Amino acid sequence: MSTEPLFNNLIGVMAVITMIPVFFLWLEKKTSWKVFDYLPAIIWIFLTPILLSNLNVIPKSSPVYTTFRSFAVPMFIVLMLLDINIRETMRVAWRGAAVMTMGSVGVVIGCVVAFFFFRGSLPDDSWSGFGALAGSWIGGTGNLAAVAESLDTPESMVGIVVIVDNFVYLAYFPLILTCKRWADSFNRFTGVSQESIDHITAAAANVEKKTHEVHFKDLLTLVGFAFTAILIANVIAGFLPELRPVLTVRTWAILLVTTIGIGLSATSLKKVPGTEPLAMMLVYIYMTMIGAQADLSQLAGGQWFLVAGFLAITIHLVFIVIGAKIFRLDVSMAAVSSVAAVGGAASAPVAAGYHREELVPISIMLALIGYALGNYLGVATAYLSSLLL
Repeated sequence: MSTEPLFNNLIGVMAVITMIPVFFLWLEKKTSWKVFDYLPAIIWIFLTPILLSNLNVIPKSSPVYTTFRSFAVPMFIVLMLLDINIRETMRVAWRGAAVMTMGSVGVVIGCVVAFFFFRGSLPDDSWSGFGALAGSWIGGTGNLAAVAESLDTPESMVGIVVIVDNFVYLAYFPLILTCKRWADSFNRFTGVSQESIDHITAAAANVEKKTHEVHFKDLLTLVGFAFTAILIANVIAGFLPELRPVLTVRTWAILLVTTIGIGLSATSLKKVPGTEPLAMMLVYIYMTMIGAQADLSQLAGGQWFLVAGFLAITIHLVFIVIGAKIFRLDVSMAAVSSVAAVGGAASAPVAAGYHREELVPISIMLALIGYALGNYLGVATAYLSSLLL
């Protein structure tokens, strides 16, 4: 019997890999099944190729995966960072940004503490997995991919991280929505005034929005500058010292491309539309490829990683509450500050809309800052965790 995968050449592999996210995103939108409220499309997009590769429908290893990863990861970093407007965010919601930053630090500390307590029961290279998890919670799926790629995290470990990320989020997100019921007691605890709440609401109404109309020259411009940024980052990274196992040439390249992306957000490139759809396309294809490379036999030990994940998110929430007290935020703004970090740009507007519709623009801006912080703090988490070995 042939051991060759059913789809093994470039066209066959890419057809399957690209149609998996197309199918599940279509299914989620078309059916609105409740299952997607608990297990979003991204988890199915990740799990399906695991099944297909382990059933030998598509290969676990292919030059297609290696080539795509080499440019897709740094490219979507540049693209998603182009939307950041730090100055506008500080003007409108500096308190929210400060609490979100505290929450991000809480994620780092939570992940390191969780790794310390559970490291004896966790798989090898879990220190890099916690870095990827921190990157995901502080930024988003793109940061998970970027940090994992920079640290050369094994595909099996990335698989565990994705599962933990989603299952912890299933418990976390309803809590973020439910906390609206505690508004009176929470607001008394933080000492926020109604005047302060009204001021944030009024400022959010004047946030400038970018057009969604995209032309081919916009996409060409974005891709051209992204590749240039990747080239510059790779050249500079080759001259920087390594500090293994965390700071390698690959890690430096990801951190440098992050820095360049933030710098480009201060230029006129910021106004070019098409960044989000192009970046998310690359993220979803990347996650599908990572799933294809995961070996089910190597996913053992994930249950302790899940328990550690719940401990980490609890420490994050403690930091959010302390930050809300220090900066006098109401429960809605505190919830948005938290979900902007942990949930990213996809979930932040949903939570903001549930709490107060006026907070949606602020939630998006805070989530974009999370994109910027995610790579740096994810690598920092991995480094601190590696010191505990």
